[in-house]
Amino acid sequence: MKRVPHLKICGLRPGDDLSFLRHSVVSHIGVVMVPASRRNVSPDEAGQLVRAAKRIRPDVIAVAVVSGGLGEDVAEAARRAGVDVVQLHGGEPRDVAVRLREAGFRVWRAVAFDPGDDATSFLDVLRSHASSADAILLDAKPPANAEPGVTGGHGRAFDWDGLVEVAPALSFDWWVAGGITPENVRELLNRVQPVGIDVSSGVEVGGRKDVRRIEQLIQAMEAWGHESLSVS
Repeated sequence: MKRVPHLKICGLRPGDDLSFLRHSVVSHIGVVMVPASRRNVSPDEAGQLVRAAKRIRPDVIAVAVVSGGLGEDVAEAARRAGVDVVQLHGGEPRDVAVRLREAGFRVWRAVAFDPGDDATSFLDVLRSHASSADAILLDAKPPANAEPGVTGGHGRAFDWDGLVEVAPALSFDWWVAGGITPENVRELLNRVQPVGIDVSSGVEVGGRKDVRRIEQLIQAMEAWGHESLSVS
């Protein structure tokens, strides 16, 4: 049986129903601390969400998504939010990641999946980022009309066929984000097996997290795991 990947439900906001945390497949939650994002929460609001989540699931890992800022500023905001991981989404320089790790945070680096015609150079870029991060999150490029600084959460999938070609060379922990839904998650997992998947808009209804959609996603992931067992 293939391992069902970790699942991060990202972009939580005050008032969201956290009852989905009873499902052990949900290993991570994410809060977005990017002022230009419609899912933006302040460090204090993030802290309230994180504390509420950890009361339900003390083992859940909390991730703060940031874009821009100096290492010291980001670390202070992350401390106020009470998160375990900082996800860099704005092409921050290497020293920001280094300072965050020195401050005791795990660091993820989001990278737009775009190998183009030179997969070797793209892999070199990923390895360079991975040397100062605990995981790489592969996401779709933002659309042309995206708000400046909002580099994720657009509900767009990238070229999963291209990911199939690149995946065997990925020797670090990597996650996939972008346009993942209950309806297509099995297609993704049939092609590649990342460490985890990161979902936001794919489990929303009316712009807010929907417990029923999250449960449908989990059911699809678990069904994929059982299919793997029957085939092997």
